[in-house]
Formats: sequence, structure tokens, C-alpha cells
Amino acid sequence: MKKDLLDILVKISEVMNSSTIMDELLDSIINLAKKYLEVQRVSVMVKDSENLKIIASAGLNIDPAGVTVPLGRGISGEVAMTGKEYVINKSPVVNKELGYETSSYMSVPLKVKENIIGVLNLTDKNDDFFDDDDVKIAKYIASQCALAIERSNLYESRKKDEHLRLLGRFTSAIAHDIKNLLNIVQSYVELMEIELKGSRDLKEYVEAVYTELKFIHGLTLDILDFSRNKIVLNMTSFDFSDFMQDVLKHLRIMTRNSDITVNVNEYENFKIRADREKLFRVFFNLLNNSIEALGEKGAININVIKKKDEFIVDIEDNGKGIKAENLEHIFDPFFTSGKLKGTGLGLAVVKEIVENHGGLISVDSKENEYTRFSIRIPIYYANN
Repeated sequence: MKKDLLDILVKISEVMNSSTIMDELLDSIINLAKKYLEVQRVSVMVKDSENLKIIASAGLNIDPAGVTVPLGRGISGEVAMTGKEYVINKSPVVNKELGYETSSYMSVPLKVKENIIGVLNLTDKNDDFFDDDDVKIAKYIASQCALAIERSNLYESRKKDEHLRLLGRFTSAIAHDIKNLLNIVQSYVELMEIELKGSRDLKEYVEAVYTELKFIHGLTLDILDFSRNKIVLNMTSFDFSDFMQDVLKHLRIMTRNSDITVNVNEYENFKIRADREKLFRVFFNLLNNSIEALGEKGAININVIKKKDEFIVDIEDNGKGIKAENLEHIFDPFFTSGKLKGTGLGLAVVKEIVENHGGLISVDSKENEYTRFSIRIPIYYANN
């Protein structure tokens, strides 16, 4: 046994140093296991949600790709739950999932530290009997399989992190250049607006261009803020009523070619301290979502409530609503719920802006009936 164990230790060490690709490592390890333990079949199964699935095998007569075993069911499922090896000798076992019968069966847990990540199965010992030495070798092989899986996962995770880091730098640089160009275009549009005060038709066109530029500018800032993983606020004091007039001006332009009506409650004016540009992006994103949900017809209701230390704004539309299963994900980055347009960053950034102001945002919706976003922000928040 000592010679066999030493041989397999050396062989597996050579394999582990030869590659970082999990499939290659596992294929080599289980074929060594098949040879040294003299078994007909070997399989490595890993946990996937509430089931075990085969990720490597040798000697199976069927395609194991679609085979799953619920945790806690059968020998493999039990071993994956308890973490204790299971050995059967000279007793017929029918494996319904893999379609064979065997009289010798060993299942050993794959562990990373104390965490059970799967099992190693070995069946049909040539002499029909697994002894204690076989169990020791199988445990070592299982530990190496677990190590190979863990190493591969760490390697892939690092590659992904590096890729995301480089992608973040790339998108940040592009977004920054686009933002600078948009600022120049926006300045020229503002000059045109001043020059065209006497021409109502042309002024409307200029205002429409200006609104679209605002939208593109907001998308660019969303990407920049997300790539930096930090939103910096430029706090100023201003009248909320003036701010809302600016928001409603753009909303009228955005809905001018539709049958969408906009209703705003009467509210008293008050001063707030906030980042005006970022707060505008919050309203702009939410209202743009309402317009998309309504299509060509419907209503948007904006309700403003001033309290002693905070103001509350509800933005509600009677559009297509949000599916119940999507509600908990709508503030997740890149979640678009099937929308054809948009980056999926809008609501994620909206939430960050509101929370950076010391506020809260919530959503209530019923599919095909309504969606209501509620924002609560302190009036004089000055932490940033």
C-alpha cells in the first residue's frame, strides 16, 4: 500500500503542477484514481443549488451532463449532506440516475476546509472489495479534486476581477471624453436657445435637442460614477420649486408627442441642500422609466410632501408595471428586465445618489396596473 500511495502522491502532484484548467486537472486525477484503485467507474459531483451534478467522470456508459442528484437523496446525496464517506462491499446497489448496478461502491466528500463542495464516487472494484487502504487513498484523491476545483475557481475569479478592472478603466476614459464633448455641444445649444428667443418653432427644436443631450449626459455620468464605485456630491442650497420647474420643463418636452398627462400636486416652496445635478438625474431617470412604461398614453402623477426635516416625492404611473419576481432586482446594476434600451445602471445609480444624500428610495408596483417610486431625502443633508 505504501508504494501505491507514494506513487499516486507523486503522480497527482505532477498533475496539480501541470495546469490551472479544472477540466484537465480533474480528468487526469480521476483516471489516476481509476487505475490505482482498480475500479470501473469514477465520477466527481459538485453542489449546484439543491442538487449534485457531475463535472468529471471516467467509465460511465451514458452522458452525465444532464444527471443531477438531489442533496440528501441516495448515497452521493447523503455523503454531500453529512460529510462522511460511505463504503458498500459485496452488496448489490442500483444507481438509477446513471443506469448501472454495482456490488462495490465508495462515495467520499470533497471538502474545502470544512465546507463540503461535492463528492467523489468510485464503483466496481476489480476484486469486489474496498479495504481501509483504498479508503485512505480515495480520501487523498478527493482532497486533491477539491483543491483543483478551488484553485481553478480562484484563478477564474482573479481573471474576471482583472478583466473588470481594465474594463472599468476603459469605460471610464471613454465616458469622460464623451462627457467633455457633450458639455461643449450643450454650451452651443444654450447659445442657440438664447439667439432664437423670437422663433417659437425653432426654440422648441433646440429645447428638444437640449433634453436629449441631458439624457445622454446623464447616461455618461451613470457609467462614470459606476466605474469609480463612488458618487461624490457637490452640495448647494436652492429652491425646490425652481428645481421642479426645470424637471417639468424637460418632462413636457419628453411627452410632447404623446397622450401622456402629467399631474403635480400643490406644495409649498422650500429650500433644500443637495447636489442639484445629481438630484436632477434621479428625477430624470425615474420619469423616463415612467414614460417608457406608459408608451403613448397614460398618466404620471408627482406628489411632493414637505415635512419638518425631510421631503418626500412619489412618482407614479399607470403603465405596464413591474413583474413581482423583478421587484427585488430593479436596483441591481445591469438589470434591465428585458428592456431594449438602457444600460441597466440607471436605477442602481439613482439608489446610490439618494442614499448618498442620506435618503431612501422604495418601489411599489403591480403588473399591468401601476408603478410608484417613493423618495425620502433630508432637507438639509450636509455630510458630503
